[in-house]
This record gives sequence, structure tokens and C-alpha cells, in this order.
Amino acid sequence: MKNLNQSLTDSSERDELVDNLERMTDDVMLWRHKLLRNERLTRPGLFIMYFVSSKGPLRLKECSASLGVSKPTVTKIVDNLEKDGFVTRIKEGEDRRNYYVHLTDEGRKRLESLNYQLEEVFRKATDGLAVEDVRRLNLSLRSIREKLGSISKQGSKSD
Repeated sequence: MKNLNQSLTDSSERDELVDNLERMTDDVMLWRHKLLRNERLTRPGLFIMYFVSSKGPLRLKECSASLGVSKPTVTKIVDNLEKDGFVTRIKEGEDRRNYYVHLTDEGRKRLESLNYQLEEVFRKATDGLAVEDVRRLNLSLRSIREKLGSISKQGSKSD
């Protein structure tokens, strides 16, 4: 398979690819927003639930750093998640300020439900694609993701 630079000699083809990637990203964000609204969740709340689900119990300070928002803002988000039964705070250690955010069973179920719903949207969107087209698209997307990861690592080194 030729690399992207060789196979996309026409700049209009490359421009169309970039445009399609941007539009697809927007479409996915809109779908995710719609699903969150139906589940009465906010994007920051979902991010906290994902962080806790993937990394294990986190302190509010760690949630704040991961989201890039102040601790009081994270406290309000966690308050709402706790009120809805998606997370719980558990005191650990001697320090009274050392509370860890834990995902509840209900929070785990909600994440699974949201992931399933989004996967269903993708399944419907890709239904009917030829197997060879899917293989080529997977190869291309994998390559783009690897390059994005490389660019991201380079960017974080210069920060």
C-alpha cells in the first residue's frame, strides 16, 4: 500500500479527506452530546466517570488535573454524579481531605449503556460497507491515529 503522501497527489483529495475527518468528528461529538443529554449527564461528568473507570479511584485533585478545571468545579461535578448515584466518595487514610472518587455499579452500568448506544450508531453508519472497504478504512484510520498520537507526544514535550 502506498503511503498517504504518494497516493494523494491531488490536493483536492487530501482536502476532502481532512474535511470528512473534521465533519465526522463533529458528528460523533453531536451524537455523544445527544446520548449524554438523554442520560442527563454532562461531558465533564462523563470524563470523570471514564477516568475513574479506567484508572481506578481518584482524588478530586487528580480529577481536576485530568479535566484541566479548578477543584471547586470538579467538586460540583462530583456532587451531581454522587447525587445521581454514579460515583461515591470514600475517605481513605488519616487526612480528612483525602477522599477518593469511586465509580458505583450504577455508574458502571451507565457507562456500558452509553458505549453500547454509541457503538450502535457506528454499526448503523457502517452497515453495508464492503469487507475490502472496511479493511482499507481500518488501515488508514489506524495510520492516522498513530500519527495523531505521535504529534500529540511531540506537542506535550514542547509544552
